[in-house]
Amino acid sequence: MTKKILSSFAALFLIWQSYNMVLIVHQVELKSWGIIIFLAWIISLFITGIFAFPSFVWPTEKLLPAAYYHVYQPKRLKRVGKAMKVELFRKMLLATLWKDKKRQKAYFDGTREGLINLETQSKRAESGHLLPFLLITILSIYWLFTGHAKMGVATFVINIIGNLYPVILQRNHRMRIQVIRGRMQ
Repeated sequence: MTKKILSSFAALFLIWQSYNMVLIVHQVELKSWGIIIFLAWIISLFITGIFAFPSFVWPTEKLLPAAYYHVYQPKRLKRVGKAMKVELFRKMLLATLWKDKKRQKAYFDGTREGLINLETQSKRAESGHLLPFLLITILSIYWLFTGHAKMGVATFVINIIGNLYPVILQRNHRMRIQVIRGRMQ
């Protein structure tokens, strides 16, 4: 219960901080690309965190309908993943953030129950990246049309790397899980 409370407070704190950071963009004249990129990264990180913290302890995968998580066009997903070099992104994650084998085992331990856990974690991770992707995309478009084009572009590019790639990666995981489940039945 403590984790749920702390995660919820962390999300609320990030909502407040994200709001303040967005206000800064409108109050200060941003000229330096370095500052723009840094600010875009921080805002993207905060907004993603709003959804990520709760996804660690709450069933956030239920925010989207169950039908959304089914991969209906696996061939198209494979083409998109190949064009975007999602496999390279996955390898980069495994070499950096996910290199700890103990952490990897927490998601999939090789058992049938582990497969169910992997599918659930995949759904949580996807919803934890899809929802901020949509919100940050709207924010990026807003900045493009309110005279903050550099901020809009920087935020959108960071959003693609930080949220769209993970969404496609999770969909790839579930596509493989669907194949395995089909073989098991």
